[in-house]
Amino acid sequence: MSAIKVVVLGLLMVISHLRAVLANTCDPETEDSPSVMASPENSMVADDDSSRFPNTNPWLPYYYYRPTAPQFSTAVNTKTTPLFVPFTSCTSPNRETGICANSIACNRYGGRASGSCTGGRVCCINMVTNTCDDANQKVITIDNTYWLSPTMGTSSSTASCGVTIKLDAKLPEQGKAVCQVRLNFNMFSIGQPDVESVCSTDTFDVMGASNKIPTICGDNDGQHMYLNVPPSSTSPTDLQLAFNFGTNSNSIRGWNILISMIPCDSINLAPPDCLQYFTARSGTIKSFNWRDIAGTATRQLANQDYSICFRTTPGATKTLCVTPCTVISTGAKAFSVSSAITIPVPDPVAISADVSQLGSLNCNNDFLIIPEGFNIGNPVAVANMAFDRFCGERLNALPGNGASTTICTTATPFRLIYHTNGDETTTDTKDAIPVDGVAVTIPTNGNRGFCLNFKNQ
Repeated sequence: MSAIKVVVLGLLMVISHLRAVLANTCDPETEDSPSVMASPENSMVADDDSSRFPNTNPWLPYYYYRPTAPQFSTAVNTKTTPLFVPFTSCTSPNRETGICANSIACNRYGGRASGSCTGGRVCCINMVTNTCDDANQKVITIDNTYWLSPTMGTSSSTASCGVTIKLDAKLPEQGKAVCQVRLNFNMFSIGQPDVESVCSTDTFDVMGASNKIPTICGDNDGQHMYLNVPPSSTSPTDLQLAFNFGTNSNSIRGWNILISMIPCDSINLAPPDCLQYFTARSGTIKSFNWRDIAGTATRQLANQDYSICFRTTPGATKTLCVTPCTVISTGAKAFSVSSAITIPVPDPVAISADVSQLGSLNCNNDFLIIPEGFNIGNPVAVANMAFDRFCGERLNALPGNGASTTICTTATPFRLIYHTNGDETTTDTKDAIPVDGVAVTIPTNGNRGFCLNFKNQ
């Protein structure tokens, strides 16, 4: 055998041996599957890059991964997929009001996803809590944002708390013109007015609105306000909401206010100059700080002058009727708007405070205007008189009556006007009633304001 043949035979034996070794190392359960050997094409990183991109970091195992397949951006195109769906309200499983938004945008703006909307969006709940620090005043730009007090409890410190509502159609989270802002007082409790019904210790004020917003204080859970502004597309506006606190250790202070923006083309816009607007066919209206509570303290607020409006549907709603609420607390009154006098007598003790009164002569300080209001409970023999101004301790179209009843009006659009002057009846001042040319004062009355159930029919 030649030397060449010996070499060839040796090579064949080596190759055969290698095949046998490889066959014996296969997993018996996976012999039918092809064996994939490691190669640069099948590795996450090339061998020559292993020293520069270590894969031993347990926190970022894919930090240096470079995919070979084409990758597509997952960024949101705000032109085709808005981060927020402007003025699309939603309700979370916890009954919170939010706005439909992209989940990334909700998180970016500090919101909390709770529930879902159409199009893969989430119901974004936005809340703002400030520390009552003027240097760190919060700015609200998102519809349906809750403004929460930092704490709820008794406080004797003198301080102020405020937020700014920035309205600008160019902001991506708004995107269209806003003409009104609604404040829903889900919870509102600050100091009570003084004996003259003036908010002299604690106050809540609104600055920047085009309609007149009264200063309020006290307890106003469930109340609301509409703030008018010029279209934010042409006249961007900053509204200021501010609480100011005086020293009063007995005040329980806390609030939860839902701030909603209403676009100029919305059917939910309130009529012009309406501080309050009710769209339901029935419900309850209350003056600010009215509560069914025992005692004789004054709760009616001074310097109130605003309109309460109701949605009027032509052909469907012809009459608006209001009836005093039923009260259960000792001394509570559903209608208590200044004291009334039916006959002039020189002795103020002889003046009865617990009767109805109407007309501009007697109701010239504090009053509720019900345009052309008439008493559907009049006896048949009595003419069904119509009046505008109502005051006193009872709501009745018959002056001097000791019982309240239902008052109706057919004057449309439906609107009531509430007016109070600058003080109350505990001192001989503006609310003192002139008798024979001498100013006298009704015995301490403690005006409460009003609570009325309404029905729009």
